[in-house]
Amino acid sequence: MNYSAVAAAAAAENDDDDEEDEEDEEDNDDGDEEAEVERERERDSDGEIGGGGGEGLKRLARAIERFGEVYQRVEAEKLRQMVELEKQRMQFAKDLEVQRMRMFMDTQVQLERIKHGKRPGSNDIYS
Repeated sequence: MNYSAVAAAAAAENDDDDEEDEEDEEDNDDGDEEAEVERERERDSDGEIGGGGGEGLKRLARAIERFGEVYQRVEAEKLRQMVELEKQRMQFAKDLEVQRMRMFMDTQVQLERIKHGKRPGSNDIYS
């Protein structure tokens, strides 16, 4: 089971609850017009306010939609982190290759110096 997705969903649910609380407070301040709009949203197909099954399905649909949004954010963040990790891996491989080439070149210079012998008075930087 993917516990990080569950944790992210729970965190998003808390954020959504906070936003709904703030919206409820704003609705109380704005007057009767928004309250009427909200009542219109709550009407089911029979025209009754707060119909039992319809409201539950709407809430379920909203919860599923929010879960989907949270899941998308989690997956997008995971993808972003994977891309960043791959960039770091590539940079590390590049740095390692540069270091290997420097060591190889230093070894070649030292071998040439040993092979030809050190000449007196030479101003070789590797002397």
